[in-house]
Amino acid sequence: MKRPVVIQPMLHASIGELLHIFLTEEYISSPGFLGLRNFSAAELARNSYEMTGDSFYCLYEKSYKLTHSNSYVNIKNYFCNGKFISNGVDFTGGRICTELSRFCKKHERSMLIHSIELLLDDSLDFGSLIVNKFLDLRFGKLKGPTGKKKFHLTGISTDYEHPSGKIEREISTHGARIMKEEVLFIVP
Repeated sequence: MKRPVVIQPMLHASIGELLHIFLTEEYISSPGFLGLRNFSAAELARNSYEMTGDSFYCLYEKSYKLTHSNSYVNIKNYFCNGKFISNGVDFTGGRICTELSRFCKKHERSMLIHSIELLLDDSLDFGSLIVNKFLDLRFGKLKGPTGKKKFHLTGISTDYEHPSGKIEREISTHGARIMKEEVLFIVP
């Protein structure tokens, strides 16, 4: 018996482009980037986003395949009391060292990155890079097709809430700091 083929919608972006958006805009601010007219609950539901949560705090999420890549991204749009507050992404695929190297090479003169903190859990298999004190790049050591474990980017989230544009609470970075310990590098 043949399995049904599930075709993922395509997102015409790269991991590097998503990193750039989150570093410069703090969240995906343009609904058109996702093929939406706006970030309302009705528009997200109309475009096959699945709702999780309750009427006070919920998220609408949908998975996409990234163009020119073997990576997939799950876009999460967060709502509080019926109002859009922010979004984040989870990844499948995308080697973190490769993606960060490409990103840094492309933007080496732009001064987009001011600070990076490395946080690791006790097993050294999962961690976060806190970039510019507000952006949480989560990564984990995952098994590849060959069975060998390699570090992959697993998600991006920020401490920012829309529409204020300022830090109101440190949800993402505070959570990362609780779950992991900071690693210090001493340069002689």
